[in-house]
Amino acid sequence: MLKGFKNAVELDFSLEENRKKIEEAFKLVDAEKGKTYPLIIGGEKIETEKKIVSISPADKEVLGYVSSCSEELANKAIETANEAFKEWSLTPVEERVRCVRRLAALTIENRYYLDAWNVLESGKNWGEADGELCEALDFFNSYALNMLELDKGMDLVPTEEDTKCVYIPIGVGAIVPPWNFPFSIMGGMCSSALVSGNTFVCKPSSDTPIVCYKFMELLEKAGFPAGTFNYIPGAGSDIGDSIVEHPLTRFINFTGSKAVGCRINEHAAKISKGQKWLKRVVAEMGGKNAIIVDSSADIKKAAAGVASSAFTFQGQKCSACSRALVMSDVYDEFVEEVVKCAAELKADQGAGRDNKAMGPVVNQAAFDKISSYIEIGREEGNIVFGGTYSDEVGYYLDPTVIRDVPKTARIANEEIFGPVLAIVKVESFDEALEIANNTEYGLTGSVYSETRKNIQRAKIEFNVGNLYFNRKCTAAVVLQHPFGGFNMSGTDAKSGTKDYLTNFLNLKSITEDLNS
Repeated sequence: MLKGFKNAVELDFSLEENRKKIEEAFKLVDAEKGKTYPLIIGGEKIETEKKIVSISPADKEVLGYVSSCSEELANKAIETANEAFKEWSLTPVEERVRCVRRLAALTIENRYYLDAWNVLESGKNWGEADGELCEALDFFNSYALNMLELDKGMDLVPTEEDTKCVYIPIGVGAIVPPWNFPFSIMGGMCSSALVSGNTFVCKPSSDTPIVCYKFMELLEKAGFPAGTFNYIPGAGSDIGDSIVEHPLTRFINFTGSKAVGCRINEHAAKISKGQKWLKRVVAEMGGKNAIIVDSSADIKKAAAGVASSAFTFQGQKCSACSRALVMSDVYDEFVEEVVKCAAELKADQGAGRDNKAMGPVVNQAAFDKISSYIEIGREEGNIVFGGTYSDEVGYYLDPTVIRDVPKTARIANEEIFGPVLAIVKVESFDEALEIANNTEYGLTGSVYSETRKNIQRAKIEFNVGNLYFNRKCTAAVVLQHPFGGFNMSGTDAKSGTKDYLTNFLNLKSITEDLNS
């Protein structure tokens, strides 16, 4: 256990005091709607002619206009970060940690305001937004404490020489966070780079650039020097390849789709003119996650866990369950129970008050993709709940449960990233494991079972980075369930841990002969 670490506790929005505070925060956000946000390069605020329009997925309201970075300005940002690295890399770890702790304090101070922006820009409900903020706090505190431990260096065998092996920062990073956890994942990426003595340019998702800007304001207030962090939103087609391929870029930290992650990995492997190192890629990509329900399982508990895993935040989690593999003798009972659970949800954000509310999916493209998969599912299986959707007001889809899905069906094999659950009937635990592993991904999985033999087998044979038993496959908590996947799900960089920080550090062995 990391000494001094304690997980942050989510707000209870059933309490009138908390409800009033977040409602006041929404009023503050309402007053800011329509503002224009600049790039931040070396502390300089730069407005560009080309703009990204941030739109609320709940009602398509324009939230703001964000300057879009050009390749020329992206290059300037990397060069600026490289200059800042020369001094920041020499800053004592204790001072870097103090900045991170001030960042955590500022996050708590602005908690309701940050939650409100997240609700409006990403489509989360109140509880999900605050849960994400808690995860960010956990990242800040974990990385600060772990960096203090790493700063002690490696334990070595004593010799007559003066020897030590120390961790040193490596340089400028390109940070590319996702839209689905626009505060916590982005905050974890940025804080890990900074506390380990590195600098970065951050290209946030064009769906959630304002949440990222608000975080950059916190970094400035926390005392991180100008140039250590640089905010460069922009289209991937404009600056994506250039920030990856730039010879001064030392590492790329990415969370997003498999297609983009593979492209980043490919381009990072190419040696650019003037480049002195092999670039490191930390990538967390996608998943086609399965939950196995065997004959001995508590079916009500399993159905509740599957429904929560499949439908919270509209299934827009890389860890979400999209396949339930259910033994034939409990199949009908399970389907009946999971339909009951889905019926308790509703596709109505309602300002995010209800933690069971189904909010919108993030944008029109996501809505179109998911609804097309629902129609594919209508042909490949039998829709027993949901299958309905509308983008008239916002991008809403009801939780959709599809039974009698063949294991070879598209909806059982392709990542949908929406509230669509395919239920596959299996005849044995062997078959369930075979289907669960028959995917290019390997992120999360779960098994509901009271049979110890099956549980022990799954611990060894179920090939995923995060495996759970008799609980849902989402909601990993920092330093309780270190998160990261296998295969095409990414590089298995377990976020929140000491090991995660070593992605941004080199080990330097130093020896002095004291007898000379």
